[in-house]
Amino acid sequence: MSRFKGNKPLLIILLLAFIIRLTLLITVFVKNPDGIYVYDSYGYWNLGYNMFHEGTFSQSENAPLDPDYYRTPVYPLFIAFAEMIGPEGFSIIILQIILSVLTCYIVYRLAEQITGNRFISNTAALIVALDLPSVAMTTIVLTETLFTFLMILSFYFFTRFLKNDQRKDILYAAVFSGLLILCRPIAFCIPLLFIAFILYKNIRSIKIFLRNTLLYGGIVLLVLSPWLARNKITFGHFFVSVIREHNLLNYQAAAVYAERYGRSLPGSQSILRWKTFREFKGNAYKQPYEYAAFIEKEALSVISDSPIIFMKQQVIQVGYFFLKPTCAYFEIQFGHWGKGYNTIPKTYKVFESFFKRTSTVTIMLVLFQLLLMTLVYSACITGIIYMRKEKLLMICSLLILTILCFAVMNLPPVTEARFRVPVVPLIAIISACGVFYVKEKYFNGQEKK
Repeated sequence: MSRFKGNKPLLIILLLAFIIRLTLLITVFVKNPDGIYVYDSYGYWNLGYNMFHEGTFSQSENAPLDPDYYRTPVYPLFIAFAEMIGPEGFSIIILQIILSVLTCYIVYRLAEQITGNRFISNTAALIVALDLPSVAMTTIVLTETLFTFLMILSFYFFTRFLKNDQRKDILYAAVFSGLLILCRPIAFCIPLLFIAFILYKNIRSIKIFLRNTLLYGGIVLLVLSPWLARNKITFGHFFVSVIREHNLLNYQAAAVYAERYGRSLPGSQSILRWKTFREFKGNAYKQPYEYAAFIEKEALSVISDSPIIFMKQQVIQVGYFFLKPTCAYFEIQFGHWGKGYNTIPKTYKVFESFFKRTSTVTIMLVLFQLLLMTLVYSACITGIIYMRKEKLLMICSLLILTILCFAVMNLPPVTEARFRVPVVPLIAIISACGVFYVKEKYFNGQEKK
C-alpha cells in the first residue's frame, strides 16, 4: 500500500474504474445474462472448455474434437482457469474486471516511469479508467482485456530496460511479449519494434546490441516454442496461427473484390472462399499451413490487381480505428436486440438509424465517448511537444509507432472500437503529457511529483 500513500487520486481512480466495470456487469446480468458473449466468444469458450475437460485444443462442440489451428492458447487457458474457479461465464468477467483495474494501475506506473510526474501518471490512468470501449470489452468474453494487460506489462518492463539497462527487465519484457503473441498473433509487431529500439539504444555498440537482441529474441522464442512444437507435431509445420492469411482473404481481399465488382462483402467472401477451396490441391482441413499459404497468394493477387482501392480502404479504416465509438456492444449487452442476441445484422444502417433504434442510454454513452476522444486526441498534440521538450522523444516514438502499427493492421471493412483498446493506454500516456503541458503553460499549475 506504500504506493498509494500520499496519492489519494490514484486510489480514487482505481476505485472508479472498478465501480464502472462492476456496474456494467451487474446491468448486463440483470438485463441480458447472455450479453457477455458475442459470436467469437463461443469459439474461445469451447477451446477453454475442451482444454479443461478433454485435454485437447479444439473449438468443436461434439466429437470428434478436431485440433484447432486458428486460435492461440493463452486466452483459452485463461478461460479454462476461470471455469475451474466457476461459476460459468461470471468468473471470466470478474477476472477480466480485476485485470482491467490492474491495467489502469500499470498505466500509472508506466507513465510515472517515463515522465517521473504524478499528475501525468494519474491522468493517464484516469483516461484508461473512463475509456468506454475498454469498459465494454471487460464484460465480454473476448481477448482484449487480457491482451491489453499483457501488452502494458511488456511496455512497462521494456521502457524500464531502456532507462536502466537491467538484464532482468528485458527478460520480463520478452516473456510478456511471447505471451502477447500467444494471446493474439497480431502482436508479432511488438518484438520487431522492441528490437529496432534496442538497436537505436545500442547503435554505437554492435556487441551489446547483439547480446540484448539474442537475449530478448531467445526468450520470446522460448515462450513460443511449446506452441510451435504442438503445431509441428499436429500439422507438420512450425507456425503460430493461420488466422492472418484467412483474414487477408476474407476481409482485405474480399473488400477490394466487392468494391471492384459491385458486390456485397458477404457475397465476395463466399466467392473467394469457394474459389480457393476448390482450387487447392490437398485437404484444407488437414493441411492448414499449406492452405493458408495458398489463400494468401490468392488474396495478394486480388489486392495487387486493385492497389488504389486497397489503399483507399486502408486509409478509411485507419480513420475508423481512431474515431469509432462503441455502440453495438452496449446495445447487445443491454439486450436491446433481444435476449441472447449476440450480434447486430450487417445490413443494419447504424448511422442512418442511430437516433431511431438506439437506446437513450447508449446514445448518451456514445456522446460521452466522442467528447472524451476529442479531448484525448487534442491533448496528444501538445503531449508530443511536451515529450520532445523533456527529451522523451525515443519513448514517444515507440508509443506512436506501436499505435500506428495496430491502426494499419486492423481489418477493412470491419474495424471496430475494440481494435483500438490495446493501444488506449499508450494514447492515454501521450495525452496525459499534453494535459500537463497545457496546465503548466496556461494555468500556472504547480507540478507534483
